[in-house]
Amino acid sequence: MSGSGQPRQGGVDATGIRVVVVAGTWHEEISDALLAGAERMLEQSGADYRVVRVAGAFELPVVSKVALEKGADAVVALGIIIRGGTPHFEY
Repeated sequence: MSGSGQPRQGGVDATGIRVVVVAGTWHEEISDALLAGAERMLEQSGADYRVVRVAGAFELPVVSKVALEKGADAVVALGIIIRGGTPHFEY
């Protein structure tokens, strides 16, 4: 892998920015890894953040909207949808 096209990390000053991370709990191994990466970047940027865990992908937009309505400057929504035995992928 050349790393071409890889996003730059760091160098962003988000001091004073209120961020809510809304993360699904479904498929714990993947969701926890996504959350750890988001927290690492937010800490490096100096953002003031909090994490809200939700059951799955369907709850992400609803909780994200509420977070913005309650004063968050930004929302990071993390969820996993895997094609399988449920119809979630179709929605």
